[in-house]
Amino acid sequence: MNKYLLLFSILLLANILLSPTLEADIFQEYEKVIWINQLKQVGTAYERGKKVLEFPVLTGDDETTTEPGIYLVRVKDEDYYSRKYQTPMPYSIFFNYKERAAIHEGEVPPPKKKIGLATHGCVHVQQPYIERLYDWTEAGRTLVVIMGRRTQD
Repeated sequence: MNKYLLLFSILLLANILLSPTLEADIFQEYEKVIWINQLKQVGTAYERGKKVLEFPVLTGDDETTTEPGIYLVRVKDEDYYSRKYQTPMPYSIFFNYKERAAIHEGEVPPPKKKIGLATHGCVHVQQPYIERLYDWTEAGRTLVVIMGRRTQD
């Protein structure tokens, strides 16, 4: 337990100290950025460093992790169907195409009902946000930043 508390403390401190620098660099290099905060379960779309949209999300958990990282959107697919999970993933914005991890339309229950629910590594966004985000995102020009790891809701 102490090992995990120490690791969490180090990651939190690094996140606090490095975030302003990281944000400044990213917003200077990319016109459009989607920032997913897994701790708060919220996403924000920025254009030229200014917030244009904020939306609730549902991400993976400890067992089905949505991997933190910095990704470039390479593929968008309005009508993608996952053969692996036998489910439609409308408005897919792939941030990790190799793993088929995407921001896509999906249920985002209220916080109290979210406990125990998770994605399989994707980021769920519900209507009307996902359609607006999908239309706004540009493949090859939009960056996706996934910060933190989801903890208990």
